[in-house]
Amino acid sequence: MIWLRVAQGVLCAVEICGLYYLLQVFFDKRSNKAWSNILWFLSGVLLWGLTVYHRETVAMYSRYYMFLCITLFVLVSISFYRVKFIKALLISSLYFVILYFLDLLFSYTGQYFFISIDFINCVQNELCWKRILTMSISRAILCIGLIGIIKKKKLIGQTFDKYQLMFWGFVSVVYIGLYFCERIYYVPYRLKGSTDFYFILFPSLLILFFIIIVIYIMYIEKKNEIHLVNSQNNLIEKNYQEMFLLYQKRERVFHDMKNHLAVLSMLIAERDLDRAESYIGKVTEPILKLEHKKYTGNRIVDIILADKIEKAENNDIDFMVKTGIISEGRIQDIDWCSILSNLLDNAIEACLKLKESERWIKININQNECATIINISNTFDGKIQRDNGWLKSSKNNEYMHGLGIKSVQNSVEKYNGILEYRAEMKIFILNFISNFRLSA
Repeated sequence: MIWLRVAQGVLCAVEICGLYYLLQVFFDKRSNKAWSNILWFLSGVLLWGLTVYHRETVAMYSRYYMFLCITLFVLVSISFYRVKFIKALLISSLYFVILYFLDLLFSYTGQYFFISIDFINCVQNELCWKRILTMSISRAILCIGLIGIIKKKKLIGQTFDKYQLMFWGFVSVVYIGLYFCERIYYVPYRLKGSTDFYFILFPSLLILFFIIIVIYIMYIEKKNEIHLVNSQNNLIEKNYQEMFLLYQKRERVFHDMKNHLAVLSMLIAERDLDRAESYIGKVTEPILKLEHKKYTGNRIVDIILADKIEKAENNDIDFMVKTGIISEGRIQDIDWCSILSNLLDNAIEACLKLKESERWIKININQNECATIINISNTFDGKIQRDNGWLKSSKNNEYMHGLGIKSVQNSVEKYNGILEYRAEMKIFILNFISNFRLSA
């Protein structure tokens, strides 16, 4: 009897710890102070104790106790983690309705596998090996599912945020299945055999619903991926066009230089030095404006820096540059446009929300034998928007919303790079480190 209680206690602990671990993996805690961690731990112990007590004194399965668990977990989630109420409710509901449905399903199949009429009653009302076996199978499947979710953490997190309504639909179908399938615990229904239909219908519906969800998500994601690639190409093409416009302006100025020299020669020949001096000033003015400074020795990087510096100066932003020599070819030109242009555009966008006297951007670019390192710091209003760990654009244009950030993200992954950021006293600091070995 003791080993049965120990086994049930361990399986109840797995049940409680599974959801706690999901919260720990996907969400940030509100506080990491000792008192907060102690309360968090005690809440888990309390929920575990309540679950063990219910299973020993009341029954294995209770839909009403499931509601209590969902309510308590939602309270724990919003108290200790940075998660919205609706999201916490969805995660808790999804977790428990699936777990309880598995318990029902394996209780039902157990009576046929062991050819035992009282198998279900034993699982529901007694602490016996049959209950432990049922709980072990359902918790084992739970653990396998959790491992799969954690391995695909990033993909699952993004999918869950985008398609919450579909997951609510799935929860609803599982709950309806629970409502009808739980009649197996009532002898009259079981003797009539009416529950057999439910255990054929609802598992089939759930599998079909799950397949539909997966196919739909794959279709939408592929469609969005194609749209995103096209949009990114347009964005990069736009950056290239801006760069080449600068070249064209320079070419026009230098093309006219021979005519300017002819006029100057004529003025000097006529000894009209005052007019010659004035003319030289007018000629050099557009040349100075289009002067191509060599910041790094990398053609595309220098063009991008010159363009963004001009944009910053036009918006009264103090722009400070410190660079080393950057070799060409280690990072492709198209990726420089994705990374440097977008990061500097975001910095300029952040500065524009401040008073002119508070606007500044500092950029430091260096390169060694192994990596390229970009450090950008700028003032901002102190408000940071995140989307699954990545910065979220504040642009009003929905079509362009997030494309620049997504483009940077793709380039970071391409070069096995690291993108880190932090905020200190309304100063935003971003570090990008890329490896020269491209990912497959």
